[in-house]
Amino acid sequence: RRVPYAPPAAAMVRLEVPGHVLQHFWDLANIESEVRRESAVNLVNELKQAQDEHVGVSDGTMMAGGGGGDANGAVDGPALEGCSPVLVYALKRLARGLGSGRSGARQGFALALTAAFTEIPLVSLPDGLKLLKSSLEPITQSTKGAEARDILMGQLFGIAALVRAMATRFKSGDLPLDDALAFGASVAEETSRLAASKAYLAESAAAVVLELRAALGAGMGKLFDRSPALTEWITTPASKAGPEVVQLCMELWPYLPQKVRERCECVPQGGVKAKDWAAVFRRDRVETVRDALMESSYVHPRVHGVWDGLIKRAVEVPGAVETLWDVACEHGLFTSGSHQRRYLGFRLFSQLLPLCEPEAVPSLFSHGFIRCLLNNLNKEDNYLHAAAEECLESVVAYCKAKDTPQQKRLSVIAALQRLGPNRFDKVSKRNAVRELIGGLSVDDASGYMRELMGIFVHAPADGAKRAEGAPGGELVGNKRRLWALEQAVGLWPKLPAASQATLVKFLVTHAFYQSEPDAAALKKGKKKSAGLIEDAGVAPLAEPLDGLREACAVRVSSLLERNLKAQRASSAGKDDKPAETKPAKKGKKGKKKTPAKKG
Repeated sequence: RRVPYAPPAAAMVRLEVPGHVLQHFWDLANIESEVRRESAVNLVNELKQAQDEHVGVSDGTMMAGGGGGDANGAVDGPALEGCSPVLVYALKRLARGLGSGRSGARQGFALALTAAFTEIPLVSLPDGLKLLKSSLEPITQSTKGAEARDILMGQLFGIAALVRAMATRFKSGDLPLDDALAFGASVAEETSRLAASKAYLAESAAAVVLELRAALGAGMGKLFDRSPALTEWITTPASKAGPEVVQLCMELWPYLPQKVRERCECVPQGGVKAKDWAAVFRRDRVETVRDALMESSYVHPRVHGVWDGLIKRAVEVPGAVETLWDVACEHGLFTSGSHQRRYLGFRLFSQLLPLCEPEAVPSLFSHGFIRCLLNNLNKEDNYLHAAAEECLESVVAYCKAKDTPQQKRLSVIAALQRLGPNRFDKVSKRNAVRELIGGLSVDDASGYMRELMGIFVHAPADGAKRAEGAPGGELVGNKRRLWALEQAVGLWPKLPAASQATLVKFLVTHAFYQSEPDAAALKKGKKKSAGLIEDAGVAPLAEPLDGLREACAVRVSSLLERNLKAQRASSAGKDDKPAETKPAKKGKKGKKKTPAKKG
């Protein structure tokens, strides 16, 4: 019987990797980002040099040993044909290192992998996906939870590295649009599958999809037809959606095809154009996604990325900050019994305060927030005591900063005094309000009081400028008046006596009097000095629905009561002191005064 001819077995040789190249892999795991960046650059330069020195195609020799983490990596697999042995070893080790949770290994290896696929385009991007799957260990029933988490996160980091390399190739023209869309569809399918498998992967998976958006630009809209898994993820019903669905809907809104947009419950419907952020921040729309936003606390103690996009756009829409805070935080996070969600509320407050307008400050210092803050400041053994202290310290530090606008600083002071002149300091056992008031000048306080009185009078004209359909547009005038009223009363401790008297007259006038234009006209030839009414005017307050007159009456009564108590305390202190008697004057020693004799 004839035995078929078989070629001799390929010769097995060992791969010798220079020691300075191996050192780069250790430096990639360094905790310092600058060290990782420098190591990634040096490693890629070494790999480019090794690839340039590699002559022709492999001559049939194979490297001894299996592929992987030492200098005996095996050069096998069709995905890496034409690569130098050192490049093959490096790519496999970089891919496998993504599954390491040591120090900064995952970040450093992903950075080097991005640079390698960007600078050495010999390996295709689809082959890069195959490299990730073959290099990372498979998850089996014996794989422990922490190990499985590292492997899955390594897959996402590796995919993100390939997406960034794709962005560079696509931008430079080395990658056609059809190839970019095909690779993007594979990435979208893989990341959507990972997001559905484990909840803790969803945020990172959403970040990879947003990387795709940044790379493809306008071509992102063509990706949904090629990726059913991504379409299914982004069209999840609002009742079952997580914060990542809200984030993707907001960021991909302009790129969504019409048929996909109609299925997305997390974006406004009814013919609303993309990027119409005023429609996004309507109260009913925020209520729709509130439960999904509250679920973002699972990344504790970090703040989920969905909030960055919402806050960035809310500060650009009039009234959106107030609506977002009231619906999602005041009646969402702070009504929850979860410590993690209340902690998230403190973090969001610290982010919103420096970005919002002065008119939105009273809304941020809402009842639920103040109550939660004081409760946790009151006792050191409370779970959120440290978080509450950090939040209050951030408020004080922001108000004391030199670049903080004066109106913003005064708005915070007035909001902290809403419970009473000294109640916040007394309950919190801090002197935050006293410290902030002490930093104000008398002239600034008096001038700002006059400005607030003018705002109270002319608020309706400001409200008329708001766009129709804006969040809370019908309440803008009265909200602005109440804000100005609260600010003015909060300045009381810093005002001189004359300004205090003016403020009391202003409050009494608007609480108990009505303006009569006919009676206000002055007779000809008769001069009259400008008084309070002529100086600030009388607001045309409505009766009795808006409650502004009642608000003025309550505040002036509180101020008078406070002043009366202070006077009684001062008088009681004087009565308790013993009467001082002056000693009788004595004559000079040895001499006695005698009455003068009459002539």
